[in-house]
Amino acid sequence: MRLDIVIPAHNEERRIGRTLQSYRRVLSDGDVRFLVALDQCTDATAAIVREHAGRDPRVRGFAYPKLGKGGVIIETFGRSDADLVGFVDADCATPPRELLRLARVAAEVGGAIASRRHPASVLPVRRPWRRRVASVGFAHGVRALMRLPYADTQCGAKVLRGDLARAALPHLTAHGLLFDVDLLLAVRDLGAEVVEVPTVWVDRDGSRVDALQDSRRMGSALLALWLRRRMRRRAQLPAVAPRQVAPVPLEPLPEVADVAA
Repeated sequence: MRLDIVIPAHNEERRIGRTLQSYRRVLSDGDVRFLVALDQCTDATAAIVREHAGRDPRVRGFAYPKLGKGGVIIETFGRSDADLVGFVDADCATPPRELLRLARVAAEVGGAIASRRHPASVLPVRRPWRRRVASVGFAHGVRALMRLPYADTQCGAKVLRGDLARAALPHLTAHGLLFDVDLLLAVRDLGAEVVEVPTVWVDRDGSRVDALQDSRRMGSALLALWLRRRMRRRAQLPAVAPRQVAPVPLEPLPEVADVAA
């Protein structure tokens, strides 16, 4: 069963190499591919991805204009024909074996998401209290407005059956902070099951999350998504197929000629 792991990355030169090295080493099966979705990177991220791709044909890079995390995941999901497709953050906070465990669950039920708030989860590094409070508050908002049962929609590790992921794409409208919620709502609308799975999650240095500022933005985005979906239901509008954005080739290309395939 083939698994494509999408790794969204915006200027991750300090972390993407370590993540690719770890994932390539632990997930050595030839049926696993690592699709790095570069979100208008202006640092050395693309060069590091190119280096790994030159050593391991399972690594591929796709460079996009600035689309946001959700936008580049959507675009790269659309280029996958694997049996299972998932995504993981570029900082390697989710160890490779935890992602593989999600894949095994997704193969059985349809979808699996990692949860840092599951009682059985292991977090060796305690998250800052501001982020913990913001996470709890946002989870309550998601349950109240969207009726999603999950305790942690925002953990950056999720795997879906490939056919289910591709069926969800036309229904997605959120490319930013609310992408994870939008994806789970689309999968629910398709009648599929998604299981919340305990995980090992290691908080990494270099996070760009601002607990206070991002909480306000996510609250506003959550309300906007709720209103948008409510209006769509009332109007009974059909889903609109997303417009594909052509990835920008990574230069130079000799050793990774399929980067923009």
